[in-house]
Amino acid sequence: MGLLVGVSLGACARDASQAPSITLESPPPHLATSTRHSGHATPPSGSVVLRDSAAGHSTTLGIRFAPLVVTTPQDTAPEPVIVELRIGRIARSTVQGFRVRTEVLLPLSQFLQLVEIRHRLSPEGRLDAAIDPGNRPIVIDVRRDTMQFGDRRVRIEPEFRHFESGELYIGAERLGDLLGLRFAVDWADLTVTVIDPNTLPIARRLQREAAREAYLRRVEGPKADVTFGRERPRWDGVVVDYSLFAPSVDPIGAAAYTLGLGADVVGGSLEVLGQSVGPASGGQVRVDASWTGVWRDRRWVKQVRLGDVTSTSPRARSIRGALITNAPYVRPSLVGGLRYAGRLEPGWSVEAYRGGDLVAFDSTDAAGGFAVDLPVRYGENPVDFVAYGPFGEIRAFNRTYRVLSELLPAGQFEYGLSGGQCRSIVCSATANLDLRYGATSRMTVQAGLDQFWRDSAPNRFHPYASVVANPTNAWAVQGDLVAGAFAHGAVRYEPSVDLRVEGDYSRFTRDSLSVFAAPGRRAAWSLSGFVRPATKGGFFFFDARVEQIMTDAGHITRTRLGASMQTSEIRLLPYVRTEQDATTRAFAGLNTFILPRPQWGSFLGQVMMRTTTEIEPRTGLAAWSAFAARPIVRGVRLEVGTTWRRGDAGLTYSLVITSYLPAARTVTALSASPGGPVTGTQFVQGSVLWDRPAGRISVAPGPSLERSGLSGHVFLDENANGRRDPGEPGLRNVRVLVGSVGTTTDTAGGYRVWDLVPFEPIFVTIDSLSLESPLLVPAFSRASIVPGPNRFRTLDIPVVQAGVIEGRVTRDGRGAAGVTLILTDKRSGTRRTLVTFTDGGFYALGVKPGDYVLTVDERVLDALGADAAPLSFQLVPTPDGVGRSDLELRLKPRF
Repeated sequence: MGLLVGVSLGACARDASQAPSITLESPPPHLATSTRHSGHATPPSGSVVLRDSAAGHSTTLGIRFAPLVVTTPQDTAPEPVIVELRIGRIARSTVQGFRVRTEVLLPLSQFLQLVEIRHRLSPEGRLDAAIDPGNRPIVIDVRRDTMQFGDRRVRIEPEFRHFESGELYIGAERLGDLLGLRFAVDWADLTVTVIDPNTLPIARRLQREAAREAYLRRVEGPKADVTFGRERPRWDGVVVDYSLFAPSVDPIGAAAYTLGLGADVVGGSLEVLGQSVGPASGGQVRVDASWTGVWRDRRWVKQVRLGDVTSTSPRARSIRGALITNAPYVRPSLVGGLRYAGRLEPGWSVEAYRGGDLVAFDSTDAAGGFAVDLPVRYGENPVDFVAYGPFGEIRAFNRTYRVLSELLPAGQFEYGLSGGQCRSIVCSATANLDLRYGATSRMTVQAGLDQFWRDSAPNRFHPYASVVANPTNAWAVQGDLVAGAFAHGAVRYEPSVDLRVEGDYSRFTRDSLSVFAAPGRRAAWSLSGFVRPATKGGFFFFDARVEQIMTDAGHITRTRLGASMQTSEIRLLPYVRTEQDATTRAFAGLNTFILPRPQWGSFLGQVMMRTTTEIEPRTGLAAWSAFAARPIVRGVRLEVGTTWRRGDAGLTYSLVITSYLPAARTVTALSASPGGPVTGTQFVQGSVLWDRPAGRISVAPGPSLERSGLSGHVFLDENANGRRDPGEPGLRNVRVLVGSVGTTTDTAGGYRVWDLVPFEPIFVTIDSLSLESPLLVPAFSRASIVPGPNRFRTLDIPVVQAGVIEGRVTRDGRGAAGVTLILTDKRSGTRRTLVTFTDGGFYALGVKPGDYVLTVDERVLDALGADAAPLSFQLVPTPDGVGRSDLELRLKPRF
């Protein structure tokens, strides 16, 4: 409360020097402060003394101090307003708020309900809410000057928080600071807009729905606009593989080498490989030659191999003979589907992701149950499940499904037949018949015959049978029986990527002349496990293994228990292990990896280090090593290190330089042992490729036998005929995608890609963003081509000049806004969606030459109760470019 003092004088002096002086004396102590009686305050009193210095007398006037009433400034009083609350472009609602100066106070419970955040508002003005993921709490109380969101605190002034009629109002700017949002307030249009709502539950829900719609619209696989089938030339291409290993002590006599030659002959892969056996000075060379033919679309014969090949037996051997099978050259990774069922509360939805891609989704029924069919591939299939509650709740969990490589899709039958001369001393000749059948989507049965002929030992005939099964999503079992040889069984339990337990057992027949087992071996078993505790770091885990081999001479048992821990830069892998045969030995060790740290500087910041230490409790340190590696230049890496083992006279130092260059890969190694000379080895490997259509020789790091390549030009197809005519220029710096491999065209528009899988179709596309103009578009968006073995196949990619189409959709002579149009390419069937503007106009940029039909979306026609005739037109290249601006679609009412 302020005090106002007023004094009135009846006369004033003519001269300032004659003016009386005025003195304000303090009130007596008992009146210096106000007193309260019956709840009312009494203002303090005082006195004013008037002294006339000329006259020599003074007069005392009594005064009372009146209270000064302080009122709230008008610009801080909340003013009711009606605004439109917009959540980006995805939701809006008209709400009542308040205006304080230039800021708007939003009704908090209505805002949270609009963005789908569960909350509770108490009658006293306290709001409690939570946002997933993480269940982070939000606490806002009208009686407190601090708002809370998780660990974040934001201060809010009294004028920007208001509670009225059971609703809590909060200033938009302060609310944005709390939630990490940006509000745009337009007082002219009376709108309040959340600029980027992607972190809000409503936006995440709409993203999920869009992903589900895309999933439902998916096709079995991407389709190509143009397909180039298999070529079977009589002869084409040449590939030369080479490698050389030379020690410094005798780089010629002690060297080892390989030399291979490959070509495409009658559509198959012809390969001849020669390699030294032992030191080159011995003069022994082994030569292998083979031809492989592949027919992907045939049912009973998909592969034929002649010459030096691998037998079709599950226990394959190298033979010189022939092989025929209907197994695919490259087996599709997708096996089929497995059903996963679970239970949550009613009203929840569940999505399954693999590698970040949505693969299945479902919603719970009245009892809370759900089930999804998951596509699975060979090997490990980690699947992440995300469950969403009706009020924005999120739960996440994962499961792992491991599909054994021997499993076939249900109903699929495969056979293999092979025979020929053995390339080892175990037998002189062998033959095999192998049969496999996918009994169900979870079980495959296998049976066959192995026959071995031997010169100095009895022949062996071994029928065999096998069963591979995934009885449940978490279990995998396998059983093998080879008559007269051995029996084997294995089981694996892996409910998630964080837990795995597996074991196997083998029992061998007592046969000193066995083809499949080492002499004297009777049985073997192993048990291993892996567990990753629920922590933030995925590199913290434990693993263990115990195995035993039983022979006529006794038992050999090995055990190992290890762990993994990682900080931001250092990974530690401690372990203990034991070995037991006639004696028992125990070891403890620690492996460390120190990752590069940028704060160490430009040089040390790229260095990665690793160390190994092993101790035997009885005798002390058994081995120790340390290595440091760093890239020198692109494709070249240097590693230096030192090693010590018990019994060494000192440290052994090493230096290794590895390179992976466009022309070759090399490994240069130097070693200096204590008391000995410095020794070194050199390894070089590479390939020379001949591109016959281009008349060009190129190089690759290799190996390149039975691999393929694709080459050609990206050019401007000026007459849009799909072929490169004389004078049509190449386009430089265009990115070409061949499967998962990308390359960029040179100054002449040429591109070249090597190391592709032969016999299998591959997609070729152009990154349209790498073209210089948006009016340049590829003549086809995706092409499918089958490369041949040991050669380049040519594919020139035309780019055409595209244009703009413009037009209007009318209804009763006026423009129709918001109408969805579908532009279809008659030749390829490619579809494009357009939407009319407010005046009914539309346009599309980058439409290439061709025949098109423009139609109105049937759903729009049904909603409008109208019909519209399809509009067909043609775009052709002209000297003035490509385009149409006279297109019109008329909506007519249905009768």
